[in-house]
Amino acid sequence: MNPEDKNLMEDQCELLQIKPSFFIRNAVLEKLNKPTFTKTVTNLDTRKYLSELNKIGNNLNQIAYKLNSNLELDLIDQRELTGKIEHIITHITEINSKL
Repeated sequence: MNPEDKNLMEDQCELLQIKPSFFIRNAVLEKLNKPTFTKTVTNLDTRKYLSELNKIGNNLNQIAYKLNSNLELDLIDQRELTGKIEHIITHITEINSKL
């Protein structure tokens, strides 16, 4: 492979976030008319939404832990939990509207 082709292949691999060996294997399989595996590139917005959903999950776990513990909840804790739940609902609605 000449240096120009090698650089082009490396650029494509970096763009697709795959290894050169994977790229070469799929190129050969494609030429042989065999099924190839496609790599999906995750959109940055999708990563952001998944991160937000993970945070929401953590908040829900904290709320569930507190509710399932045998500790008595005082009024301040109840207001804090209600605020967290409302915040979670807002985030879920925002994420859902963007998908």
